[in-house]
Amino acid sequence: LQNPTKISKISPFLAFIFGSSTTESNIMVDNGAVPVSEETFDLSDKLRQRLRETNAERERTQAKIVISTEQLQRMYKHVPKRPRETIQQLDARISKLEHERTTTSISLSSEKKILREMDQIKKIKKEVGAHKEHESAIQGKKSEIAALKDNLRTVTAAIAELEAALSKVELAKKLGCTTADLKTRVVDCPEGKIGHVIGRNGAALKQLEERCVVHVDIDKVGSKIHLHGSDEALDLAVVEVENITLAIEEDVELPSLLVTHLMAKRSAKLNKVQEDHPDVHIDFSRNGNTAQLRGRPEKVVVAKNDLLSFDVKKVTRKLEGRETAFVVGKGGATVNRLVDDHDVVINISNTDSNSSEVEIIGFEGNINAALSEIEDILYKNEEIEEILLVQPMQRNKLLENSGATVKVIQAEINNMIGSNGIGVLLVFEKRPKEDMHSKDLTKLAIKTSRMSMKEAKKLVQKHIDAFDSKVRQVDVEPSLIPAIIGKGGANINALRKECKGADVDVDKDTGVIKIFSDDDETKEVIVKAIEKIVAENQTTFVEVEKNVIGAIFGEVGKEMRNSIIDGMGVNIGIDPSDSKINLRGTVEKITEAAKVLEEFIADNFTSEFDVSPDDEALLFHGGSDSLLNRIEADHDVKANFRKQRHVLAIRGREENVNTAVEAVSKFFNGGDGFGVEKLKVPEGVLGIVIGKGGSNISKLEKDYEGINIHVHRNSNYLSIRGPVEKVNECRVDIITLMATSRVTELVPLSPGQHEILAQPDIMKKITNDINVNVTLSDASLKIRGVSTDVADTKAILMEHLTGEYEASIILEPSQFSKVSAAVRDPSHFERIRKATNASIRMDSTESAIIISGKRSSVKKAKTFLTGVLDFLLPSQFAKVKVPKPLVKSMNDPAAIAKISADSGSTVSFDRDLHCFQVQSSKPESVFQATEMLKARLSECEKLVVVVRLDASDLWLLPKIIGKGGETVKELQEESGCKFDISKEELLVAISGESEDAVSTAKASLDKIIEQARKECVFVNIPDSAMSAFIGKGGTNIRQLAEDHDVDIERLRKEPSCIRIQGDEASVEGAHVAVIAWLNDWEASHVGKTVELEEAFIPAILGKQGSTVSTIQRATRCKIDIDRRGLTLTVRGGDESNREEALNKVNEIIDEEKKKILEREAEILENKKKKNVLNESTEAPDSDSNGHSQPEFASRPVGLTIGESKVIK
Repeated sequence: LQNPTKISKISPFLAFIFGSSTTESNIMVDNGAVPVSEETFDLSDKLRQRLRETNAERERTQAKIVISTEQLQRMYKHVPKRPRETIQQLDARISKLEHERTTTSISLSSEKKILREMDQIKKIKKEVGAHKEHESAIQGKKSEIAALKDNLRTVTAAIAELEAALSKVELAKKLGCTTADLKTRVVDCPEGKIGHVIGRNGAALKQLEERCVVHVDIDKVGSKIHLHGSDEALDLAVVEVENITLAIEEDVELPSLLVTHLMAKRSAKLNKVQEDHPDVHIDFSRNGNTAQLRGRPEKVVVAKNDLLSFDVKKVTRKLEGRETAFVVGKGGATVNRLVDDHDVVINISNTDSNSSEVEIIGFEGNINAALSEIEDILYKNEEIEEILLVQPMQRNKLLENSGATVKVIQAEINNMIGSNGIGVLLVFEKRPKEDMHSKDLTKLAIKTSRMSMKEAKKLVQKHIDAFDSKVRQVDVEPSLIPAIIGKGGANINALRKECKGADVDVDKDTGVIKIFSDDDETKEVIVKAIEKIVAENQTTFVEVEKNVIGAIFGEVGKEMRNSIIDGMGVNIGIDPSDSKINLRGTVEKITEAAKVLEEFIADNFTSEFDVSPDDEALLFHGGSDSLLNRIEADHDVKANFRKQRHVLAIRGREENVNTAVEAVSKFFNGGDGFGVEKLKVPEGVLGIVIGKGGSNISKLEKDYEGINIHVHRNSNYLSIRGPVEKVNECRVDIITLMATSRVTELVPLSPGQHEILAQPDIMKKITNDINVNVTLSDASLKIRGVSTDVADTKAILMEHLTGEYEASIILEPSQFSKVSAAVRDPSHFERIRKATNASIRMDSTESAIIISGKRSSVKKAKTFLTGVLDFLLPSQFAKVKVPKPLVKSMNDPAAIAKISADSGSTVSFDRDLHCFQVQSSKPESVFQATEMLKARLSECEKLVVVVRLDASDLWLLPKIIGKGGETVKELQEESGCKFDISKEELLVAISGESEDAVSTAKASLDKIIEQARKECVFVNIPDSAMSAFIGKGGTNIRQLAEDHDVDIERLRKEPSCIRIQGDEASVEGAHVAVIAWLNDWEASHVGKTVELEEAFIPAILGKQGSTVSTIQRATRCKIDIDRRGLTLTVRGGDESNREEALNKVNEIIDEEKKKILEREAEILENKKKKNVLNESTEAPDSDSNGHSQPEFASRPVGLTIGESKVIK
């Protein structure tokens, strides 16, 4: 440190201010002292006054300088023009001209010219004088400005001295010392520490000045610190500066949670650290989790250890809905209180629109306390709901006038709760429109915070109890309620009008009447009025059958009703159960009326008989001799047909009605030797069956005496009635006629559809295996054949044209009714639709189930539906599967018609399922038809032989057919049998008139096949041997073919196979030669051969042979797979290599077997879990008894069977 020095000389200006007596005290100016007597005046005030005066003088001087400068500038702008000649030169010119004028003889004009020239020169002389005067003025103004500037500099210097002196005095006052005590010390500071002394934005410097009571000036250029103050303050400041200049800086990486906690507003822990370590500066201003500690090394270490010893943790809790607001509080009051009370950091962030997350950071104890208080806040403010049960009458009172009373109660509760709660909401449960007038207790929900619920519930219950205390209850019989209410509510409304302010609530079901009024007298008036109505409205009832009610209240019972109502004054009405007639009046009158009513019921017993819409016309057929008239006449009853309900109502004495119903039932359903049969007639055949003008019907009725045939025009059904034997005989004739009659149907075509059908083989494809004739014209397609074949052909045709195939399952009317009732729940058909993607609908006009969609989907849907029908109509359906080759011989219309007629069931061939469908409402008929079909199938099998070929024998079919079909034609001509060849199914079906003929034809076919096999031989060549066998450029294989006069070629589809063709002997020789070559090759190429299942070949080969190629590269062996012989041979390498290759192959096979087992187990498990409707998509095969296995469980889930009840 350098000691301050005193100077003996002071500024004259300051001497003028302070006076000449300067020995009493010293004022420090710069590094010296200025003597001053502080007892005489306030030095700082004197200096300020003098400084103001001097500043004013400087301003005046500056103003004068500005004015003078402006004047000088104007003088410069107006400088007169300076002539080129001087005064002396001008005088010389004048003298010369004057001498010339006076000494020379000149003319007058010349003289005048000289005089004018002399006057001009004189003017110029004046301009020279004026210019000289202006120049003198400019110089004078410059001198004036210079003097003013000198004065300004003097004043400015004085101001500087005054300011310095004033600053010194002010600094002494600020630092609390006299100017005599004010000293200055200069401290050298390392250049790199200057910034630390100053601090960010001068903060450290300001703290130093405030803490040590000094003034600090920083000389950054000289790296010096000037300290001003008293000796004591300077000593303290020097120590502080040394602490800064000798301090070290250390960056301490702290946990992020600790930094967050310490940097939080009002962090008590950070304040405590700073109090404990005042000599260590802690700076968190940098980004990240680093704290900078600055101070003496030993103190930094202690502060660092204290910071690192803090264990700060964090917990989070999710807040839902209004919980966030409860934790934050109004204006953040709650969360701020939690932060202050528990010294934690609390951050709340939104996670979505309806939830947030609160994060609590601090010391574990503080966190637990804060979290506990938060949970307590949430628990108390949790909105809960409690229910109070309220009478319907009180509910209406509370809700009237837009719920004004409820709003008053809510306001009362909210005022009681105050600002601490979240408010209360009273809500009545919403009832469906149909329950609005229910008399059940209604729920009043109270919604508020948990801490407010007790008081809120108590206050609401108080209002409810107050209302209940004003209610009076009267119990009456429920049957009297209508009388109390009155017509259109007249009685009850009159009571309400008479007793204003009262409310009357009536429960029609229980007979409870509740009366509300603030006045007890008013309630008593209403009670007495009710008791009077009750006394006048006693009731009784008479039990009655539902079907008699119409007679009682119809025209038939008009006289009886008038006698009861008008004559006895008794009201009569129907009980809601429709099983009683209620009578209301006095006791005597209702007893009398009951006897009259019972007598009427006995005379008007009514029974109803269901009549199908198709049979309605039979009731009126015959005019006066109709069934309806005969029933009335024969049984002394009244019969009335109710068309809307399709029932025949028969009324009269009970015994007469019962016999009449039995007669009607016999007519419609048969019995006691009277038979009734209904047949569905295809629309195209209906005209043939009826005949021209009904001639066929008339002939049948004539041939079979006593029968009646009725055609139901709306549904194409035909019913036969009469003696059972005659009915059955007539039925056989009609069925045979329908089955064998050929019908014609025209299908209109668009030009585009015609173009499609005109393509080659299209019609052949459509009519394949169907015995119909088709004729294609420009606008239509004519199909002729028996009705079933025509319908099948049309369905296939429309599928080809529209892409949609339609099939139907036709039911008997009784069956259709039962099925319709069962499938009213749409889910049953919907499950089948989802399983098959087929559309299913019920057609009531045809009594059929219509299925449409892709043909494969329709087939699956049929399979499902037959299972459903078998469940709904047990033993009324059966299927007999027919192999495809036997379809033509089995499906003979006349034969099938005979089976149908003889058995009494419907038999039809289903081309989609390749089976005969048998159905009848009589199980015995179904069984009989099934046995007859099986017998016919056995006969057909004897006359049909099917030869099936393997896929590898596809080449045999051209041999059997021959060029242009010559071979098969010869076979048919020689044997007299028919040969049907199916390339798709690789089979040849032989059918004939006798077993011998079929056997002979089969032998001829076998001979052709045997000879073909001798003339064409296939040999498998291992892949690894194929190149050597063919030879370079095919030389070996060509040479072999030439040597034996045969054709040898390698198959494209089976590259490891060759075909040898030629005459029998040549093929035999070539075959022997190839085998010999192959044996020689195998002898020189040792291999190991194993048998192989065909299913594993794709897995062994891999995609494009990748797997087998990998094995071959790894083992250096060649693997040959014989697809025909199903063998695998490994060649090449040594024994270990071949064994390794076989092991790899076996691993692949084992893995594939494992996958197959897993798939099977998965499929089995899925079948167990699936709905029974999805368990199978294939039709089950018929068992030995001809009955199909059911596709559904014994009773499908949710299936309801509706049974129609008929009174007999």
